Amino acid sequence: MKKTVLTLLTAAALGMTALAPSVLTAATPVMAAVQMTHTQGTVRVTAAAGAQVYSDTSFTQPIKGKILAKNSTWRFSESFGEGNPDNPINAGFGLGGKQYVKWADVQTLTSGWPTKGTFTVNVQNHPTWATVLYDRNLKPIRSLPAQSRWTVFGLYQVYGQGGRYVDQYYDLGGQQYVKFVSYSTHDLSSGQFNGTFK
Repeated sequence: MKKTVLTLLTAAALGMTALAPSVLTAATPVMAAVQMTHTQGTVRVTAAAGAQVYSDTSFTQPIKGKILAKNSTWRFSESFGEGNPDNPINAGFGLGGKQYVKWADVQTLTSGWPTKGTFTVNVQNHPTWATVLYDRNLKPIRSLPAQSRWTVFGLYQVYGQGGRYVDQYYDLGGQQYVKFVSYSTHDLSSGQFNGTFK
């Protein structure tokens, strides 16, 4: 059976190579499921009955009395599973201390992983415009001049309603972030890019 996996997910798993708007709209059919992994992030419990916590990644060993309340938010240090975000298989999040929750019981709010490269400020359709540098709370700090280059240490994604991918930021170190792309809708072709990454 063929599965369709967004090129963005495939590129993220490979360490984020440069992405162009045309690449983000393409889907790539693959024969086997793709391993989904993120280094860190946050999730919100969405299951009406809360999220059962398990002591194994197969979800066969529930921890007695350990159910996370609906709408509570938790940091994860790993995610795992196969498939794609709309149809995950054996997917979940590791909360640390051998505690795991099912993908279906939570919504991803943020995710990120280390990546290295260079971000060049080049606002789509406006090459002379600057872009904004944010702090870790995504509050504006200052502007970064057009065509300036910055070393990237990590990738950080913020998800919208329903866990859909919305904004992608690059970590420039010192808890400073620059927005690489923003999506106005759940359609990946709606992206507005603020630069390039190599």
